Amino acid sequence: MTSTVTASTVEAEVESGSHLFTILRYSLVKGLGIGKSVTSDIFTIGGFDWIIRFHPDGSIPEATDFISFFLELKSSGDVNALFELAILEHNGLPSNMRFSTPQAKTFNITKIYYSWGLSKFAKRSEFEASNCLKNDAFTIKCTVTVLKGSRLQPTTPYGITVPPSNSNQQFARLLESEIGADVTFVVKGEKIRAHRCVLAAKSAVFNAELFGSMREKWTEAITVDDIEAPVFKSMLYFIYSDSLPDFEQNSNNDGEHKDLIFMAQHLLVAADRYDLERLKLMCEDLLYKNLDVSTVASTFVLAEQHSCKQLKAQCVQFMSSREVLKMVAETDAFHIIMKNSPSILKDV
Repeated sequence: MTSTVTASTVEAEVESGSHLFTILRYSLVKGLGIGKSVTSDIFTIGGFDWIIRFHPDGSIPEATDFISFFLELKSSGDVNALFELAILEHNGLPSNMRFSTPQAKTFNITKIYYSWGLSKFAKRSEFEASNCLKNDAFTIKCTVTVLKGSRLQPTTPYGITVPPSNSNQQFARLLESEIGADVTFVVKGEKIRAHRCVLAAKSAVFNAELFGSMREKWTEAITVDDIEAPVFKSMLYFIYSDSLPDFEQNSNNDGEHKDLIFMAQHLLVAADRYDLERLKLMCEDLLYKNLDVSTVASTFVLAEQHSCKQLKAQCVQFMSSREVLKMVAETDAFHIIMKNSPSILKDV
């Protein structure tokens, strides 16, 4: 008797994206009246157009003491999507004033369910007393995940199941174990061991230092005095694993958020020095996603100094309104820039 076991897998295909909607001069927007609203610009996620609609005085008479937010579809067709609306604190982190869908909602512009959200999104008095509203402005972040369908892995009784590659994890363990390490770095007094071939394979700068004309200079150890040890270790982790260490995920409170920004800024500088373009772009993306009034000035300078054109353009866009620029001008970083290098802000 022959027994056959077969298997099949269905994987949901999704596309996600976010939009930041900033409301300036809130005190002038408030008082429009029940049911009256202001809207964001149209943004596209998953191939569909969307807007965020804000009712400062509530969308219905029963919500007169609340502010209301809705995500609204502007394209034709049925769309199944998950979404989250979250008012951001002034440090750029989501506040507890948020709403997310536990399961997908169906949007259709020609039917009654073209828009989803909450009439009683937040009590107006609590919102106005929170640290989300600063200098008469605040930002709400909308994250949309569009369900694009599903992909079926075919059923077959034949063949061999091949697990996904885990070489990046194996290389990360190699770095941690130091087995076979043949080069030592002394970074701010701390000794860090690594493997010449791995470094040279990923970085042209390391290749020149370790196997080029400079190799005779490093007979014992390579001294690095201009990079902090945690930053250097994070750079090595990327070289071995092609990913960022866990610091990217650990930014739930304000202190950890500042540590993340510090690490991303210094790691970008290290990536530029050692010609690690992918790491540099990952740091640019991380800094862009965490742009706020307190960080945009220093991030702008960093982008200018290290030829990060995309990040610089995003900083300029962030500071493009007079109200936001006024808030940025009150930060310590902006004052330092104006004192030492005012010409760098010519594009703002």
